[in-house]
Amino acid sequence: MPAENTPIKIAYVIGGLPFGGVENWLLDLMLNLRGDPSVTPFVINVSGTGQLMPRYEECGIEVICIGNDKAAIKTHRIDTVLALRKVLKSLQVDVIHTLHFSGDFFGRLASIGLGVPVITHIRNIKSETKARRRFFNKLLSWKTTKYLSVSKAAAETIEREHNAAKRPVEVVYNAVNPAKLDVEAFDLKEKHNITGRVVIGVGRLVKQKNFDLLIRAIEKVRREVDDVSLLILGDGGEMPALRELRAELGLEDAVHLVGYVPNADVPKYLRASHILAMPSDYEGLPITHVEALFCGLPAVISEFVPSKEVAADSSLICKTETDDIAAKLIQLLNDEELYQDMSRRALSTAPRFSMENYLKRLKGIYREILG
Repeated sequence: MPAENTPIKIAYVIGGLPFGGVENWLLDLMLNLRGDPSVTPFVINVSGTGQLMPRYEECGIEVICIGNDKAAIKTHRIDTVLALRKVLKSLQVDVIHTLHFSGDFFGRLASIGLGVPVITHIRNIKSETKARRRFFNKLLSWKTTKYLSVSKAAAETIEREHNAAKRPVEVVYNAVNPAKLDVEAFDLKEKHNITGRVVIGVGRLVKQKNFDLLIRAIEKVRREVDDVSLLILGDGGEMPALRELRAELGLEDAVHLVGYVPNADVPKYLRASHILAMPSDYEGLPITHVEALFCGLPAVISEFVPSKEVAADSSLICKTETDDIAAKLIQLLNDEELYQDMSRRALSTAPRFSMENYLKRLKGIYREILG
């Protein structure tokens, strides 16, 4: 335990910094820890890659890179373990806080013999498909001091697929800085030539997000509600297929695939939107949904999105089926009383998930594991 009035040194070990919820959460955390006399944080990027690297630099957040390409995070790379261990020793950190499979894997291996407690932060309910990864997750539980999860659903995944060593598990829901949401809405007419009400989806364009189902659902919604458009923020491998689907359905004027958007601009889009849609196959606890709460935005989310644990009264729960997604969107769009009630409930729920409350809880966890 550091001496009284000495900052706790925390190493946040992450596999990489691509565009995504975990990486943006870490950026927000670093910005909110800036100037905090009780904590000295370090961001360690194991692969040394990621499109958010420049954003961290713009914000004045130093990122320590162990590798310089994704080959550095292959599980056989003992040189990566040794390089990370050397950095952790030189920094004389008090706590290692790991994120991503690669951060968890290399962070825990590098901690062996250092006598430093490790927090393994599981932020998704996805089951690992690779047998090797499942094996390492269980084996390295013996090098975890404590697990954090972003939802009860994620905690169940930890107990089922990680925690062979029976370490303590604590649920700490995601949070955001309310000041970040205190912004003016974008003028979508000027920016994208969009008028009417907007359903918004946010995230990497990958299969799990089911944005294809959402586009098909919007085609059905527009048969009954003609003043609605779909706006999808994010980039990824599914972009060509989604563009093709949009053209196939004749929705070029109604479905807007914006691509990558800086994290700071997402709240401006949320403020300009009517409904958040998240029909994913799996999530941890989406930060975008927490941000939507502060914007008073009702949501349509799938049964596999754990934010239903905290926002059930401001969300309609759908199946991952086109017809049901469409039905829930139509219900919200056509029932103004329901919409306004859910919007009020979102705003009343939001303050529980402020970054200020989150940091108090997180720093308490650090102090607890240091004794």
